[in-house]
Amino acid sequence: MKKEMHCESCLMPIKTRDDLITVWAFFKVRPYHRSCYENSLKGAALFVGNQPINGFSGNFTAFVAFILAWIPLFTDVTWGLTVVCVFIVLMRLYSFIRFEKKLSL
Repeated sequence: MKKEMHCESCLMPIKTRDDLITVWAFFKVRPYHRSCYENSLKGAALFVGNQPINGFSGNFTAFVAFILAWIPLFTDVTWGLTVVCVFIVLMRLYSFIRFEKKLSL
């Protein structure tokens, strides 16, 4: 039996991937409806990422972070860049495995 995924804002079930927005909010990845995100969370800035983890922008950010994570291996750039970039990629993977994979297209 599958557990339903509920929006953190309106507590209604999320049915499809197109309606899902995952956000890094208060040190946790949380699922929201697209409309709930647009109405209430988009302007929040304190401990909340304004950019969704999933979607085109999240995928592009994770791709760029993956590429940038390799730079310290070949140059004298600090390893802090790798740590931050790996964290971004892992958040995107967590979002996909925990939330998106369970929903239908």
